[in-house]
Amino acid sequence: MKIFRILLGLFLLLGGLYIIIGEHFAGTSADATVNARINVIRAPIEGQVTLAVKSIGARVNAGELVADIADERFDAARLIDMEQALESQRIDLRRAEGQRQALTEARAGFASQLADYQRGRVTQIEARIAESQAAQDAASARLREADATLKRANDLNERGVQTAANLERARAAFDVAQQELESARQRGNYLATELASARSGVFIGDSYNDAPFSSQRVREIDLRLAELAAERAQVQARIEAYERQIRAERLRVNRLTSATLTSRVNGIAWDFLVDDGEYARRGQDLVKLVDCRSLIVTASVTESLYDRVVIGQPVQFRLFGDDRIFNGTVTRLGGSGASTLYANLAVGPSAEHLERYDVTLSVPDLATQPDLSCAIGRTGRVIFTGGPISSLRRFLTRYGF
Repeated sequence: MKIFRILLGLFLLLGGLYIIIGEHFAGTSADATVNARINVIRAPIEGQVTLAVKSIGARVNAGELVADIADERFDAARLIDMEQALESQRIDLRRAEGQRQALTEARAGFASQLADYQRGRVTQIEARIAESQAAQDAASARLREADATLKRANDLNERGVQTAANLERARAAFDVAQQELESARQRGNYLATELASARSGVFIGDSYNDAPFSSQRVREIDLRLAELAAERAQVQARIEAYERQIRAERLRVNRLTSATLTSRVNGIAWDFLVDDGEYARRGQDLVKLVDCRSLIVTASVTESLYDRVVIGQPVQFRLFGDDRIFNGTVTRLGGSGASTLYANLAVGPSAEHLERYDVTLSVPDLATQPDLSCAIGRTGRVIFTGGPISSLRRFLTRYGF
């Protein structure tokens, strides 16, 4: 029995030494930390900050409001100048419209006056044509009388009853009657031409122009209306240009006087770099958010182990105080003094970490655990090559222990 106890003690001692020495030479990290990328929200404009998320560690969803910025001291002088210029153009447009209305009314008056004049002139010419027709009829009658007188004078002269002087007077009266009839006919033709012209709006006659005063004024007003139409088109074009510029300027002013800052990630509030109500400068960091979708594990190892690790190598990660083991993959070998690699990570390296060699791991199963989906800062150990304990754990797991 004594020998059995001695042998059992030696077996346990050797087993303990095997485990201690095996674990010492096994490929494990000195420390490992659950880490994630930092998303920094910066001020796009200057202004007073109003925080919507105010507590560190608060959960934030993508698209959720984080802060508002308002700048009440922004200089909107350019917008005011453009609005004043726009109002000036609108005044010019109303002036041109008023002139157009007044000229249109005046033209209507002159056009009515011209129509009255034309009707009166046509009526007058028609009366003269009637008078001319009557004169033609009278001339025709006198011509017939002169023709009969001339025939009688010829008969009497042939019979020797009448003197030659009477015959000459009868012949002269006949010639005068012919000329009077021809003159009446030409006067009728002239009046007919004048009537046709008057009906078409052109007035011909002695001692006056071909267009009355009202017609001249209508033409002048039509010319002025055409000039006003061109002027109104130019003013309207300037108004439309100012309106486009003002819309663009208002958008610019709105962007520079107020801003709504939302989260681009699902994560937690990690740090506040300004207080609620503080005035921030453009580009200043306001809030740091941890992107919980970018969980990684950062670990430090000895140089001898680092030289054996390769990218893509499968590893195991276990949190301290937790029996769960998560499979992972080596994604980056940072080497020694890798402080610059932590500039955009939530948890920075310790001094001891920087004295060793940095390794970054991807452990996707962490995000699937509700209690570990954003467990930033939790520490554990990474197993690169299995030791006695891991072999024993695999053996027990295989048989349901």
